[in-house]
Amino acid sequence: MAQLERRGYGLWGAENLLPAERHLRLLALLGLGLLALASLIFIAPALLPTSGSTGTHVSTLVYPAAFLRGIDGPQEDAWTVPADAVTVGDSTFVLDTGNNRIFRLGPDGATLATWGTRLDSANTLNMPMAIATDGKQLFVANSLGAEVLVMGVSGKVKKTLALPAGVSGMAARPIGIAVTHDGGIVVSDANNHQVLRYDKKWDIVWRAGTGTRAGGAEGFNVPGAVALDDDGNVYVVDTLGARVVKLSPAGFFLRQFGERGDTVGKLSRPKGVAVDHDGRIFVSDGLLAAVEVFGADGSYLGLIGRRDPRKVNSTTLFVAPAGLSITPDTLTVTDRYAGVLTFDLTGHRRASAIPTQAPNIASPTPGYITTPAHGH
Repeated sequence: MAQLERRGYGLWGAENLLPAERHLRLLALLGLGLLALASLIFIAPALLPTSGSTGTHVSTLVYPAAFLRGIDGPQEDAWTVPADAVTVGDSTFVLDTGNNRIFRLGPDGATLATWGTRLDSANTLNMPMAIATDGKQLFVANSLGAEVLVMGVSGKVKKTLALPAGVSGMAARPIGIAVTHDGGIVVSDANNHQVLRYDKKWDIVWRAGTGTRAGGAEGFNVPGAVALDDDGNVYVVDTLGARVVKLSPAGFFLRQFGERGDTVGKLSRPKGVAVDHDGRIFVSDGLLAAVEVFGADGSYLGLIGRRDPRKVNSTTLFVAPAGLSITPDTLTVTDRYAGVLTFDLTGHRRASAIPTQAPNIASPTPGYITTPAHGH
């Protein structure tokens, strides 16, 4: 190595014999390249590839979503394994599923109200798993109650919709819900492997699924979260099918995407789903500890949930991400063990601007993909 130094070579070893002057030029070019890349990220954000593609490996992408804030628990009380959250005005409503309660939080995360377990003389929260809104009222999938509760933002129950039993006589277990553009709802029934569409008069418009476990275009294997796009198409997380199914507004099968696997771009334990105005589909995965983003055609676009949004293998912000809710600017993720986390989707904020007090997240396990510390 000393002889190499005397001849003007660097200390990289015999397999990398480059003159020191060329080292400097290469480093300068590399620096300029990094500056140009940074300007693209922070001035005109785009999907950022972090590894190349080969014939057997799909390029890993990080979706440019900046972490805004996390609420690891309300100020006045503690929640247990929250499942979902939704925002109405300045208030965020969180399902405290483990304690059969609903928290109403203010913009600063302070508790404004808590409801449950008994809401009134006739209605009780019993393992609420999903919550949706039409901007005026709340729709709660009360899973072990086999019903949907329609509530005002003050916590008063306005209506109870009992879901029918399945073809085998098994009670319904709603775990996903979305509000349609005409004021109806779409709700999943995990026990009976079907999805039901109700109109605003609470009559069933259609059912999708055979009522028993199925796959492909025939049905579902434990359908979970549901979401709608701007055209009224319905997206269903087929939990044990490790896929997302797209249905038409009339309930007909259109397409599916997702493949079982434990690397990014695959679906291992899909939980929540949301669709933005551009048709991009956000899917939370409890095992991958990430929110994966897909195009309208099902192509993989990237993932959200790393402390350094530019590095897919940096520490995860999640433990077991579940429910998702989306606005034109933000994505809210309810994590069963890390609380409620909100991300900026506009791309106008610097991705490095992470709050100093992040949720108390378990460290990721070594390897290509981080995994949660707890089961889900």
